[in-house]
Parts: sequence; structure tokens; C-alpha cells
Amino acid sequence: DPHKDKHQEVFAVFELVFNIVFTIELAINMYASWFAPFWKSGWNVFDFLVVTIGLLTTFEVPLPGPFTLLRMMRAFRVFRLFKRVPSLKKIMDSLGKAVPGVINAFIIQILVMCIYAILAVEFWNDYGQGGYFINEN
Repeated sequence: DPHKDKHQEVFAVFELVFNIVFTIELAINMYASWFAPFWKSGWNVFDFLVVTIGLLTTFEVPLPGPFTLLRMMRAFRVFRLFKRVPSLKKIMDSLGKAVPGVINAFIIQILVMCIYAILAVEFWNDYGQGGYFINEN
């Protein structure tokens, strides 16, 4: 529904219910972790951020300027499953450990592309001079 004129009430109820459930879960998690250890986990900080943004949206708090983009963080609630399901957590840990190698490969690829770009400029720098191209075939 691109115009957002259908089913607004249904989505509003879903948003409210999920925000309440996530807030209760966050409160239980903070109580179980005794507050200080809670902040040592990156996933808990992410949970807190997502739930806070959800609550700000529910209470229709006007956010200034670029802070309105933080509402998109609600879409990342699914990532909260990664800390709950051990197999998903193992996959995410593996992907995190693979990132440095992928970055190295990406840097090498960028260097090769830059070399070929420099060669292309050298080979075809006169092509199209004067604003026109001559096609011999």
C-alpha cells in the first residue's frame, strides 16, 4: 500500500503490541543483568536503542532534523534473534570474523580497477576531442 491509506489501524495495533512486548522484555533483561553488566553487551545496547526509538515513535515525539531517520532502526528488530538463537549467533560471529579478509580483497580489487582506469585514460584521452566521435565501422 504505497499511499498508506489501507489497514492503518491494524498496523498501529501491531506496532503498539510489539513495542509493549519489547519494552517488557528489555525491562526484564535489564533487571536480570543488574544494570551495569547489561551495558557491556553490544546486543543489549542495540536492544535498548531499538526499543527506545520504538517508544519515541509510539508516543509521537517529534525528533529534530536527521534524528527522524533513526526510526528506520525499528526494521532491524529481527537482528535481536541473533543473540537468542545459538546457531544464528554462530553464523553472525563467523561473518564478523570474515569481514577483515573481505575488506582486504576489496582493497586489492579497487587498486586493480584504478590501474586499469589510469591505463584507459592514457589510451583513449584523444578519443572524442572536438566534441564528436568517428566510428570507422
